[in-house]
Amino acid sequence: MQVYHFVTRWSFDAPIEKVWDEAANMEAYPAWWKDLRKARIRGGESKLQPGSVVDCEVRESLPYSLCFTVEVTAFEPPRLMEIKSTGDLVGTGKWALESKDGGTESVFYWDVGITKPILNLVGRLPFVRAMLEKNHDDVMAKGYEVVKSRIE
Repeated sequence: MQVYHFVTRWSFDAPIEKVWDEAANMEAYPAWWKDLRKARIRGGESKLQPGSVVDCEVRESLPYSLCFTVEVTAFEPPRLMEIKSTGDLVGTGKWALESKDGGTESVFYWDVGITKPILNLVGRLPFVRAMLEKNHDDVMAKGYEVVKSRIE
């Protein structure tokens, strides 16, 4: 399985609590982050909390969707959230937030492998791997622009 290591940095002119509230409201993501087609928290909660399990589907410009489930494994509001992913994306993520200069610095670490056999096969080709990585970066860039407009 091909493993991808992503680090996404976002800066906001908003207090850390406001950024955290937006991050913890994952079930609302598909309403404004169009590449995330589905984010449904299992159980009765409306926002993430320790142990939350969320069924997700993401699709950007490439002709495939990835369906995966994330489980919140660490939850320390408003500074840290860690997740474990299973399904089409297997691995871990960590979102760290820090108050800085009246705003918030955010770093998301995403270390995942894709379990779809065809993507693993063609992902060994350097130009295809580069396309898959760019696809991820595009999804994250679109999300950042919308989050920024929502909270600043």
